[in-house]
Amino acid sequence: MIEQNKTQSAGTCPFHAAQEYQPFNEPQLENPYPFFKEARKQEPVFYSSVVDAYVITRYEDVLNILKNPTVFSSAKSLQTAGDMTQEAAKVLQQGFPFVSLINSDGEQHRRLRAPFLKVFASDNLAKVEDSIYAIANKLVDNFINDGTVEIVSKFGHPLPLEVILTMYGVPLEKMEQVKKSGSDISLFFSSSLTPERQIECANSYVSLQHYIASLIEQRRSTPGDDLISQLLTSDLTTPEIVLMLCEMIIAGHKTSANLISKALKLLLDNPGAWQSLHENPSLIPIAVEEVLRYDTPAQSMIRVTTQEVIISGITIPEDSRLLVLYGSANRDSEKYENGDRFNIERFKDAPVDHLAFSHGTHHCTGSNLARREVRIALEVLSQRLPNLRITPNQELHHLPILTNRGYSSLNLEWD
Repeated sequence: MIEQNKTQSAGTCPFHAAQEYQPFNEPQLENPYPFFKEARKQEPVFYSSVVDAYVITRYEDVLNILKNPTVFSSAKSLQTAGDMTQEAAKVLQQGFPFVSLINSDGEQHRRLRAPFLKVFASDNLAKVEDSIYAIANKLVDNFINDGTVEIVSKFGHPLPLEVILTMYGVPLEKMEQVKKSGSDISLFFSSSLTPERQIECANSYVSLQHYIASLIEQRRSTPGDDLISQLLTSDLTTPEIVLMLCEMIIAGHKTSANLISKALKLLLDNPGAWQSLHENPSLIPIAVEEVLRYDTPAQSMIRVTTQEVIISGITIPEDSRLLVLYGSANRDSEKYENGDRFNIERFKDAPVDHLAFSHGTHHCTGSNLARREVRIALEVLSQRLPNLRITPNQELHHLPILTNRGYSSLNLEWD
């Protein structure tokens, strides 16, 4: 059935989206948006053998999928990008039985999600604002006298990672270990890896699980005011708490780190934008929303059909994988006028309805924290480095990860 749809699509459309979709290669790795635009026009739904999924590009189609989790299940959304080797699978068996917010549906999803909705509620997060400011300023102190910085490694990643580890009560000397585990696990679920690299990444995942489990046992004997202690009052089991906390570290800090670097690149590339934020920090929240829309850090997610469906005229069989492209949907000109134009005031008088944090039952539980982290990051940087600029003559590269879109490095300078 998949092959039939693929042939029909290629035979009637000169664009040949299935053949031209190459998300891990140039030029789409650096700039997928021209391809997305053409796909939305000519072939908004197509099957790609590269990702073994039907690719969904239009805003309305993506939104309808997210609104209907019964027909479009998340239960198989975290499969590896390639075939998992038996050796890697055996390594994973040394960890806890797999459970995930991202990879769950229905009552299980609601039960896993409920404790985190309380933890990440806006009122709760107001208590950690001072901590976020302190971490951001400390990181800037480390490089402000240098006149130049590689902002991804020195600020973008350390800020959200240290924030979440502080909320967990994790000793900061463990930060590099946790950061490496997070990178390995993201690669494991999002990129095609060699068998040897799969084993390495699986080992990282298991190591992180056992470390988090040791923290939970510490909190059972000596509870505190940290996030882990709060979760111990919920009805989640220890294995569930372990896996949820691992997921929050990986998904949370990656998205915020990518959003920080994306925001800096876009704002510093636009004449006057950075100065406007320096002079009027109240513009920062709506500028962040436009960054989220324009170059979405969490670009895509997998859903699986529970019955035969028709999307934009294409019949898709039951039990088919769908790659839901948030990044494409958020540029859809049918939804956003001049969708390919970056406008920091776009959401000044308009509802924030982009899909950067998904929608509905799977709307990102950590979105309030991510927005707060990035707002504070931009406040601190724009106030302390008002003449910040992008270092010229550097080559920027995106990491070859399907679900996340971020720079491997970004060099900045100032007088």
